[in-house]
Amino acid sequence: MIEIRKASTHDATAIQTLLTQLGYPQSLEFIEKKIRLFESDERQFIFVADIDHKLAGFLSLTMIPQIALEGDFARIAYVCVDQQFRGKRIGQTLVAYAEQIAKSWGCNRMELHSGDHRKQAHEFYLGQNYEDAPKYFRKFL
Repeated sequence: MIEIRKASTHDATAIQTLLTQLGYPQSLEFIEKKIRLFESDERQFIFVADIDHKLAGFLSLTMIPQIALEGDFARIAYVCVDQQFRGKRIGQTLVAYAEQIAKSWGCNRMELHSGDHRKQAHEFYLGQNYEDAPKYFRKFL
C-alpha cells in the first residue's frame, strides 16, 4: 500500500538518492535546508510516497495566487519515483494527491515543466491528462 505524507528532514537521504536519479545531485545539507524552507512556507509542499516504510518517490508542489484570473494555480516542480518502484502507479498516486491538495487551496489548474530530453516523463504526464503547452521562457540570474 502507498502512503503519501509530507516530507521531513528524516527523508533527506532518500530524496538525495532520488534527485541524483533525476540528474540533480546535491549535498545532504542542501536538501535538509530546502526541506526546512518548504516546511516554513505554507504554500510549499514536498510529499513522499512510502511503501512498507521505504521512500519510493517524492513530489514538490507550490501554490501560486493569481491577481488577474479567478482561481489560483499550482506548480509541480519535481516528481521522481525510485527506479526500483517504477511501474507501480506511485507517480500517478503522487500527482493525484497533489491535485487534491491544489483543489483544496482553491486552485483550478496545475502546471509543470519537463525538459525536452525527458520523453518518458512527457508520456506519463500526457497519460495523466496534462496537455503540452510548449511556450516557456526563462532567464538565469
